[in-house]
Amino acid sequence: MKNLATLVLLFFASITIGQHKSIAISESLNTDTEVKVTSMSYSVNSVKELETINWEEVKTIFESNKDDETIKLSFAIKLKKSENKKVSISSKFSVEGKSENIDDLIAKSKKGINGLIKLYNKYENN
Repeated sequence: MKNLATLVLLFFASITIGQHKSIAISESLNTDTEVKVTSMSYSVNSVKELETINWEEVKTIFESNKDDETIKLSFAIKLKKSENKKVSISSKFSVEGKSENIDDLIAKSKKGINGLIKLYNKYENN
């Protein structure tokens, strides 16, 4: 009987002590999260899709990045062969640089896209 009373007392004491201990979850979690986008890729099946890229939207994608972070823009086109052609066209290119130079990267991307369009037009006219 004495052992049973001691066990019951220990049981209730451990429950009481266990209820008084609180854990601060907010201190152990990192709520400051930072999102950064390091690359963006366009892969299209027609030249018209390349011509309709919204460059302001591209610029806003990388807004949250720090100026010294490296970003990469990639563009690809894959055209299936038409009935009168024997080959298909597949081409891609990438530009890479710092976030602070996004305007230069966009300018280089536009030049590369114009090159893809010229390649397509040359292919279609032959």
